[in-house]
Amino acid sequence: MSVCYTLDRRPTGAELLPLYEAAGWLEPGEDAAFLDRLASGSRQFACAWEDGRLVGSMRALADGVSDAYLLDLVVLPGRRRCGIGAQLVRRLAEALKAEGYGWGILVGAPGTAAFYAHLGLPALEGYVPYRLV
Repeated sequence: MSVCYTLDRRPTGAELLPLYEAAGWLEPGEDAAFLDRLASGSRQFACAWEDGRLVGSMRALADGVSDAYLLDLVVLPGRRRCGIGAQLVRRLAEALKAEGYGWGILVGAPGTAAFYAHLGLPALEGYVPYRLV
């Protein structure tokens, strides 16, 4: 199967739902409508499609000028370890850099440090993320 990558198509909540369910990221009551709101508030998505089905995505939040935050990298379990996640990270980061963002922070889930290190992305030493809510 051939993977098609997009940066200019915002996925719908219904398309995102299988990814977020597979990742275990949804709280009770969060559904496709919730993911529609999540998508609409995101600056940009990098998406991986196979035969019209969303198999991976990553999104960015940004201020529109200098700072961008990349988060929610997810690939369907059956399509992991095929390079899809790496391509999503690279493509989204390159797109944001081309838009002039000079400060990009990637938020990785617990247990993903080795994956990001393999991509050549160092941990942000000296900084500690804090959860406000």
